Amino acid sequence: MTNETLKAMATSLANIGKELNALSESLLNSCETKEQGAPVSEPEPEPVPEPVPVPKPKKEKKKATKVAKPVTLKKSKKQKAETKKKLVKKTKEPTVLDRVYKVIKRSRKGATVDKIKETTKLDKKQISNCLYKLTKKGLVKTVSRGLYVSTEED
Repeated sequence: MTNETLKAMATSLANIGKELNALSESLLNSCETKEQGAPVSEPEPEPVPEPVPVPKPKKEKKKATKVAKPVTLKKSKKQKAETKKKLVKKTKEPTVLDRVYKVIKRSRKGATVDKIKETTKLDKKQISNCLYKLTKKGLVKTVSRGLYVSTEED
């Protein structure tokens, strides 16, 4: 709250306090006169001052800041083909995709799911997921149901 608001509130409270004191005195006087048996006359009500309007503090509007979008460079067809054919090796140990792809690439006639399972010792679900990802990348194609061949020529 601002100082002006606090001052306005303080003056309003002081006025209310004065009015309360005047009312309590008039009530005490009327009670005393009743006890003495004198006729009681109604005191005239004092005019009540209108309340002072309290100004509301203004809210500051926050402006939205624009965030710059990251710039992405378009890859050429050659770069896309290279990244498509290569599997990114982030660790020294080959990934599951690398292991499955290696088995398929070694076989001349293609590799079945059972053969991949024997050599990689992976679960059928894992092999299925790997084959799906490899076909989406274009590294492997399905010759017939359960038989997969590498698309890359040696």
